[in-house]
Amino acid sequence: MTNPATRLGLLLLLVLLMALGIGYFLYQQEQRLALGVWPEYGIDAVQSIELVAGKERYTLQREPTGWVVRLEGADADTVPVPADVSRIEALLAAIAHNRPRQTLDQDSGVDNTQLGFDKPAVQLLLKPTSADDPTVRLTLGHETPTGAAIYAHSSLAPETVFLLDASVLHHFDKPAEYYFDARLLDVKGEDVQRLTLYGGQGLQWDMDRKDDLFTFSEPASMRGTTLTASEVRLYVHNLTSITADVIMTKPDRQVVGKAACIIEMLLPKATEPLRLELFAPLDADQVYGRSTRHPNGFLIDKDKAKSLIRQAYDMQWRGVVNFDSTKVEGARIFSVASNQTLQVDKNPTGWEERDTGRKMSGIDMTLWRLKELRFEAEPVPRLGYPATQRLELDLLTKDGKVLSNFTFFTDPRLPADQCWLKVGSEEMFYPVSNQLLEDVQGYLPVRQSKAP
Repeated sequence: MTNPATRLGLLLLLVLLMALGIGYFLYQQEQRLALGVWPEYGIDAVQSIELVAGKERYTLQREPTGWVVRLEGADADTVPVPADVSRIEALLAAIAHNRPRQTLDQDSGVDNTQLGFDKPAVQLLLKPTSADDPTVRLTLGHETPTGAAIYAHSSLAPETVFLLDASVLHHFDKPAEYYFDARLLDVKGEDVQRLTLYGGQGLQWDMDRKDDLFTFSEPASMRGTTLTASEVRLYVHNLTSITADVIMTKPDRQVVGKAACIIEMLLPKATEPLRLELFAPLDADQVYGRSTRHPNGFLIDKDKAKSLIRQAYDMQWRGVVNFDSTKVEGARIFSVASNQTLQVDKNPTGWEERDTGRKMSGIDMTLWRLKELRFEAEPVPRLGYPATQRLELDLLTKDGKVLSNFTFFTDPRLPADQCWLKVGSEEMFYPVSNQLLEDVQGYLPVRQSKAP
């Protein structure tokens, strides 16, 4: 005799299997419904997408130079706006992933005037690259009375009205600007062979690439100075990653006159450089510019504009200090202001003060910061009043010889967060962050004030 619990378990299993079977059957029905009546094109299979969204009418067009956005009504000679390929791919994916799951029952009582196909919310015309694939027109009309779905039509099934979830509409009702690629230029750092910047007074700096190294050819004072390729790639990355806030689409909105700043990039085998121009006033809330990529012009925030203008010293290697960290076995700090000297030695367990044996933490981090120090503006060959010597730092070898010597000066003429640094006997003073000076001063013991 079968146990009641066993019978109940078998019954539940049977119900579960039936539910799974029904679900799979309905899924198969939905798949068969969508198959052949709804497009599923990857970006490589599409030549163009014409969109109508409200009053917006434009075309996403594949051209030999890449994807562009063409606005309806634009003159034939108007340069189209480069398109953001990732957003076109997202649009095609949204079409493929939001296939219809239901059709409108012919006995529903809904007439053609209620569908909204004569004045659609969105209409898309997809033209494939292959002649073997059909051109497809998708039309999204009005919402159903419940608001849960919208009426849809596909030219692949001209006699059928589909129902789509109303939430999918936001994938398709985008303005043309949504697809604009607002990057000012489209360049890879490794492709730049020459980089030039002109200011209001003419050529500011010019650099050439040989193998993987860049050297200044201008200004004359930096001629032959080597830059690392990573520095140039970082600058090029900044140039291309900054996006315009407004893209001009009509040539008649261009600004005339001389540019306040011009940046040129020459690529391999190119006869003409890529060009980026910014026009005065550069301190306006929005700065007008033009580029090879956006010849009709664009507007960018003034802070973005300022970040594109770099001085020659910004582009050169601005390291101040160079020493072999593995040879540093000791350090001596002398504070001119307080007439204090501190000497520390390195041992297997860390750093300690020579006179007291006091453990000293943070020395290794200070050495790293010292090596990473960069100057913030052009160095000068001499200092005068009111610059004041504050501190000396000697790095020592194991036998006590001076490996490197550094002298710090404060100067009220510098920005509040900077000081001067002199390296060894070199008669050159570098404006650097004063954070390192404060760190080194912090190692000195606090002097006890004398009792009255």
